[in-house]
Amino acid sequence: MGTESPKAIRWLEQFARASEDRAVLDQLVELVDGRIFESLPPLAADPTLRTELHASTRAHWRGFLAIVARDTFEVQLAPEAVDLARTLARRGFDLTVLLTVYRVAQRAVWDYLTATLDTQVPDADVRSAVLMQFWTRVSHWLDSSIEALILAFTTEREQWQRGSLARRVETVHAILSGRSLDTDMASISLSYPLNQMHTAFVLWGDADAPDAEVQRHLDAAANTVGTAISDRSPLAVGSGTRALWCWAATTGHPPQLPEDVFSALPSTVHIALGTCGSGVRGFRESHHEALAAQTVALRRIPSPAIMRYGDVELACLAAGLRDEEGMNKLVRRELGALTADDEGTRRLRETLRLYLSHAGNAHITGELLNIHPNTVRYRIRHAEELLGRPVEHRRMYLEVALHIVSAFA
Repeated sequence: MGTESPKAIRWLEQFARASEDRAVLDQLVELVDGRIFESLPPLAADPTLRTELHASTRAHWRGFLAIVARDTFEVQLAPEAVDLARTLARRGFDLTVLLTVYRVAQRAVWDYLTATLDTQVPDADVRSAVLMQFWTRVSHWLDSSIEALILAFTTEREQWQRGSLARRVETVHAILSGRSLDTDMASISLSYPLNQMHTAFVLWGDADAPDAEVQRHLDAAANTVGTAISDRSPLAVGSGTRALWCWAATTGHPPQLPEDVFSALPSTVHIALGTCGSGVRGFRESHHEALAAQTVALRRIPSPAIMRYGDVELACLAAGLRDEEGMNKLVRRELGALTADDEGTRRLRETLRLYLSHAGNAHITGELLNIHPNTVRYRIRHAEELLGRPVEHRRMYLEVALHIVSAFA
């Protein structure tokens, strides 16, 4: 460590013994941690992080004071310091936060020591020697500690991210498979609000796009589309080396996406969008819609840049690309109150189905049902009241919904 000053060593030994006092040690910890909290307010606001920082700082002080007057020493990293580094990694803090903790702590310790020396050591030469020897030791201590803590932090971060990603993928697949799960816990696991409205979209890259660019372009596209739909980042999970499954959450139905959002996407990236749905069921249904739209897009040569499920819904149902869930969603959306299972509503549905099938002819419909044409017209008006719209609006979808209910009732 270089030439030692006997007076400086004796003062450091006295300083170390005095600092073993509980009250003095508490003062040192409060001083250092107070500076850290000023520089990093998020740590101060978290009770767990406050507790772990106090424990880490106390352990560092004790370890350092035990060797401060020695000529040579080996840094022994305290478990409390490792625990803090691992917690910061688990909480998603950047490595710069950990480094800031120690940079601020080093300045606080130095300020404390120089203030103490100014009041306790009138001899300038001794004061200078103490500062030199103290600085040499504290720098070695912190450099060695930080090197080990960076390794602990990055190792924990990698393990945590792998574990977190695995849990996130598992949770997504549990939702998509229809398994029962706690919505609140699943939302926490995904860092995504499952109790809101969801618009799913699938992104995939061209097969001939350079491998080095695909993931970067997909990530950028996911963020562009997701933030255009919602005010938060989308949930995205990889579904292959060249594809992403994504969801954007909103508190209500999102507005129609402007075309300039899609024009901003890389030319090698394609997107298929589901419709907006509510809650866990909406999360699942919208995704299956996006997959169905993707299937349609992939059957076209060349594949279009954008495919919306709403534009190909009937084709997807006819081709069997959507299951019973898809049919039920169309029925619920198109029929609304006309899905009730009472006798009167069933009569209205059958009247409306025949009426639409025969080009809106009340006389033919009346003959088929053995009722007067005016009764047919009355029932159609009643059906429109329940639908909240004229029967000619989205007529094709309405007819399909009526035929589905008639066939599977």
